[in-house]
Amino acid sequence: MAQKTIDSIFLHYGVQSGDMQIIEQACRDNDIDAEWLKEHILKAYNSQRNDENSAKDEKADEKEKREKKLINKILKKALKNIPS
Repeated sequence: MAQKTIDSIFLHYGVQSGDMQIIEQACRDNDIDAEWLKEHILKAYNSQRNDENSAKDEKADEKEKREKKLINKILKKALKNIPS
């Protein structure tokens, strides 16, 4: 049986390695700094989502509303840190 390894990209950003390659290519295609996107949006969202999910037991519609609010908060903060 093949031994599975921990995907460090998934642990940090909540995105699998293959999907991260697609995201990075989309960033290059659209002149977006992929490192900025990973640090200020993906990592922030993954971290806060994991913290909140571990502390809450809620219905699906409540979770969706909370996650939308969280995404908006992270995007607003990230947009203040766009590299020039």
